[in-house]
Amino acid sequence: MSASDPKLELIEQDAEVYADYSARFGDYNKAETGWKIETFSIINRDSDRIIGGGRGHVYLGILEIRGLWVNEDKRGTGLGSKLLRAIEAEGIKRGATKAWLYTYSWQAEDFYTRKGYREYARLDFPQGHARIDMAKEF
Repeated sequence: MSASDPKLELIEQDAEVYADYSARFGDYNKAETGWKIETFSIINRDSDRIIGGGRGHVYLGILEIRGLWVNEDKRGTGLGSKLLRAIEAEGIKRGATKAWLYTYSWQAEDFYTRKGYREYARLDFPQGHARIDMAKEF
């Protein structure tokens, strides 16, 4: 590399660094389209312990659902469905007209299919499994 080449750094604990430069994506998208990125989490607590939750990102008219989780001992109680409906409702309130997410073949494909999500892409990854991208219109 010459002296004029940029110096690249590897950052292992990157949450703060990522927050710094990823905010610029939001600023650029807002300037180009008028849309901004809004994030939120909806959780359920049992005393002071989170037993279920999920995160929504609303941008460019779509809700991206990330990290929907219910503790094992609470699965099958309807908590996952309640969380998903609440995240969708909040996304709609914030202007989303559709939602997308991804899951893996060992996770919750059947759950999301029952909730109206349809597969639109499948990637054989990791070996012996698949990542399934799913979407739903509101």
